[in-house]
Amino acid sequence: MASVSNPQGAIPRTMLTGPQLALVLHALGLIAVLLALVPILTSALGTTGYLVVFALYWIGFCAPVIAIHALSGARSPRLFSEKLSRRDWFVPGLLLIQVVAIAALALAPNTSLLTTPGLMLAALVAIINGPLEETAWRGGFMTRFADRPRLGFWLGWLLFTAWHIPLTLSHGVIFDGGGVGLVAGAAVLGLLWNWVAWRTGSVFWVGLAHALTNIATFWVLFDRSGFV
Repeated sequence: MASVSNPQGAIPRTMLTGPQLALVLHALGLIAVLLALVPILTSALGTTGYLVVFALYWIGFCAPVIAIHALSGARSPRLFSEKLSRRDWFVPGLLLIQVVAIAALALAPNTSLLTTPGLMLAALVAIINGPLEETAWRGGFMTRFADRPRLGFWLGWLLFTAWHIPLTLSHGVIFDGGGVGLVAGAAVLGLLWNWVAWRTGSVFWVGLAHALTNIATFWVLFDRSGFV
């Protein structure tokens, strides 16, 4: 069989482009740095250290990824659109069911420990974290891997799940279901949000669902762990 020569300058399909590799390395760097920082910061600063971790995550990963990758010149004009095609009419309903289900599972067993200050802190963190994470993880990978959607889908999902692993090393922070529950929950919800974002080409609906989900889960986390 005659071999097919690779045109000069073409990138083999087994290789990542420069921007794709940069995005993946940025995510791997985030995970490596947090594996070291999370136990140090939470041991030294307690629950405040956990919030510092998130601030560093937003500043050191989410913001640069959004600026460099998600908002690159090649991004889809639909990236932040709330408009849905007829085939996607079910998306808001599906995400509403997901938000209500997670909120019920998180809040119902913990009503006796929930406080108003805990809710206020959870809402503040969630409305920052949800949209930032979705724009960085879903938006960044959808933009950079537009020519290789299957690879971008699974790489983005895997790395999004993996970044939660360092959080399990936190001192004094009590996760419902433990560290395994945290990572498993990120994997399941991340897969759903990945699927919706790649299907619709937008991070609008998943950003909203992510923020609402975080309000419920952070509320329990913050009050159970004595953040306020």
